[in-house]
Parts: sequence; C-alpha cells; structure tokens
Amino acid sequence: MILSIIVCVKNEENTLQEVIQRVLDVDLGLNWGKDIIIVDNLSTDGTHEILKQYENYKNISVIYNKVDLGKSFSFRKAIPFCKGNLIISQDADLEYHPKEFPIMIEKLYNENLDVVIGSRVKQGERYHVYRLNELGIKFLTWFTNILFFTYYTDVATCYKLVRADLLKSLKLKSNNFDLDFELCAIFKKKKWKVGEIKIDYISRTFEEGRQMQPFKSGFSAMWTIIRERFTN
Repeated sequence: MILSIIVCVKNEENTLQEVIQRVLDVDLGLNWGKDIIIVDNLSTDGTHEILKQYENYKNISVIYNKVDLGKSFSFRKAIPFCKGNLIISQDADLEYHPKEFPIMIEKLYNENLDVVIGSRVKQGERYHVYRLNELGIKFLTWFTNILFFTYYTDVATCYKLVRADLLKSLKLKSNNFDLDFELCAIFKKKKWKVGEIKIDYISRTFEEGRQMQPFKSGFSAMWTIIRERFTN
C-alpha cells in the first residue's frame, strides 16, 4: 500500500527541508510506502535550490510550475502523478505534522470511509493565532453545512485523506486557496463516506511566512461554495 503526499510550496526556504524530513520519517505502519510529489509555485527565495537536492530521490517527484495560479492549481497538477492508494496534502510550513497520517489511515480503513478530514477544531480551545481567521473558517464551515446539510467542523483544513481512485475521478476547477471548499462540497454531492478526526495544529503569523489573506480568500471561498451548491 502507498500513501501519496502532495506538498505545495511557494517561498518556504525556512521550513521546507524540515517538512520533507518529517514526511520521510513518519512511520505509516507495516506494508505502507510513501510517494511524495512536491510542486513549486514560482518561488523566488531559496526554495528551488533546496528542491534540487531531492530531484533524484527514489520516492520524491518535483514539479516546477510555469505560471502562478495558486495552491489549488498546484495540488490539481500533482494528482495525475500520484501512485498511491490514498492521497493527502501537506503544507510546506510547520503548521500540520505528518504524525497524523497513520491515525487518519487507520480510521479510514477501520470505518470503511472514502475520506478522512483532519479537523483543527477542539472544544473550548483556540487553534489560530489570528481570531479573524478562526472566525472566518467557522463561518465558512457553517455556510457549507447550511447549504449542503453536512456536519463538518473544519472545511478549510489542509488534511483531507482521500481514496486515490475517487480523487482522480473528479474534474476539479479551483485555483488559489479554494480547493478545500470545492472538495468538501463534492464529498457531499458524491455521497462519499466521510469521517473526521481531531489533529494538532500550530498556527504561524504573517511574520513567520503566512501567505493567505483572509478577506480576499474568504470571499473567493464563499463563491466556490455557492458555485458548487448550484452546479452538478
């Protein structure tokens, strides 16, 4: 069995090597291998130089985008290159830890699910360094649940473990940061079996490299959710 991990990166020279090492080090369990696809989205710092070190690794593929259409485009571009039975996205910062992978895999197979979502939301706990971002995610999750009659707790999380054959069957449209919302809508429309699991999350600041702008991304996410509600 193989887990494909898609790492979308742009200007992450300070964290990229540690993230790749964490992915390489995590123990997925007996008879599990890893297939790592890294997509660079026109980085202008030292990211290219770091990635060149991994171009000849046996289980790592490196893709360099020619145009900047955002993180979601990078993820979509990587899907056809995935060789695994399952696919998950890994951010190139240190907010999400691959230690969650084996727990998510176990839940998917134990409960015969199609998707496992790693939710950052824990009862009574703050998880984001910026209150505005956290409130925005809470609203977008509520908005999705209202339109699609779902019970998600965190539609914006990076960690969505999906069966590869199902993910490859989709004709995804989103660019920028909108794919998370498109996927959560599709999971419901396709009637896939979805479970959630609580994960650890360490939010970073803009000074530490955070790239998403809450207002611009929030309105774009809302449009994506509405589009998916009223299209097939």
